[in-house]
Amino acid sequence: MKAMKNLVHLGVLAIWAVAGALFTVKAVFALTGFVPVALFWGWFAAFAAVTSWAVSQFDSPLGAVGTHGASVLVMQALPGVLPFALARLGLDLLAGKGLPF
Repeated sequence: MKAMKNLVHLGVLAIWAVAGALFTVKAVFALTGFVPVALFWGWFAAFAAVTSWAVSQFDSPLGAVGTHGASVLVMQALPGVLPFALARLGLDLLAGKGLPF
């Protein structure tokens, strides 16, 4: 069961990483700057660490799916003002909303 849970978690993080790589390529060719790209990858590292800890608290693959689903729902429910904008920074950058500050 742990292998399947880890595979699901890795798969979801891989989807986020591919979206981040596409964002990085788009930002590099559009010359929008290094700061949004660096902030996204810093946010992604923190997101991966927090969700990895949360997934480790469960024993089934459904825990991994639930953790990632709940994290996206919580990020969408947070208001777009500081300091909450820092928690949803990666989601906003991938959606094309730009930096909140």
